[in-house]
Amino acid sequence: MGASFEAYIAAFDHWIAFLLLAAIGANMIRESFSKESEPAVAALSFRAMLPLAVATSIDALAAGITFAFFLKTILSMLFAVTLIGLTTFLISAAGVKIGSVFGEKYKAAAERAGGIILILLGLKILLEHLGVLQF
Repeated sequence: MGASFEAYIAAFDHWIAFLLLAAIGANMIRESFSKESEPAVAALSFRAMLPLAVATSIDALAAGITFAFFLKTILSMLFAVTLIGLTTFLISAAGVKIGSVFGEKYKAAAERAGGIILILLGLKILLEHLGVLQF
């Protein structure tokens, strides 16, 4: 279904990507100078982890669907799904914990760097589609 819309979207998708990334990056930079601080929460509760697991699992779902085409037995599919789920959970949990520990110390600098990187990524996408950059 997405391929049928490609012709309509390809003409301006790079502008949308640039504007979204630039807006998010600018907001991150603006917030990095704000004096208000949000409390760091390193909760690994079910309620805190569920949204992270769902968001991360969208990528894992694509890999799992691909596996379904190549893995012919139910046992091998269950093994693959379990391994993907467990790995995703463990890495997400570690990211939440590490992020909360280092977040307070490097929050402003990391937000600024992240904002700048997002703006530069958006600019790269725009310039590549306009033919200015060749990578």
